[in-house]
Amino acid sequence: MAAQMTRPAALSSVSRGRLVVCAATAVPKQFKAVKPVGDRVLVKVDKEEAKSVGGVLLPASVRNKPTAGAVIALGDAKAVKLSDKVIYSKFAGTELEVAGEEHVLLKEDDVIGVLPSTDKVAQLKPLGDRILIKGAKAEDKTAGGVLLATDSGEKPTFGTVIAVGEGREDEESKTVIKPNVEVGSTVMYSKYSGTEFEEDGEQYIVVRESDILAQLA
Repeated sequence: MAAQMTRPAALSSVSRGRLVVCAATAVPKQFKAVKPVGDRVLVKVDKEEAKSVGGVLLPASVRNKPTAGAVIALGDAKAVKLSDKVIYSKFAGTELEVAGEEHVLLKEDDVIGVLPSTDKVAQLKPLGDRILIKGAKAEDKTAGGVLLATDSGEKPTFGTVIAVGEGREDEESKTVIKPNVEVGSTVMYSKYSGTEFEEDGEQYIVVRESDILAQLA
């Protein structure tokens, strides 16, 4: 898919100076199917991109790990269905190798959203209480008019709401509580929250409603 997913700065695979490598659990060959239990879903992971945009072969250590795939089995999950193309949290779930193919077993709440057939993040359907935001452009000048280097511009933490999930289920009443944010509104969100994407030169982020700090008018 065209969109690039960036790794949150607060998360790291380095522990006490050592790189932690999480290998997928191989399902024994005599088992041909995996049936998720509870609200879990089984996703067949998209293939990794082995080449850069210029066609240069990338070593495995620098390839972007896919965080998208197709739902091939599910338990009692309600928000997704078989064959849905989904995006999920990068460090969520249990990685499985089934018949030589990479899969991930996820809780439904770890699924960020469902992609349309176009694979465009701008048309993503966020799940639960998540909200899809198109990021505002970074300022390229200081208040005094000094031109800033590209990497020194202050990263905006506000943008326009593109899509809103159907809401989260209240544990006691079992009713769905819809996010109190409307499509088209401009919002400010917590600086290190959410999952970021870049597509066609635009920045997008999916955050939970609890990460929205304020609406701007």
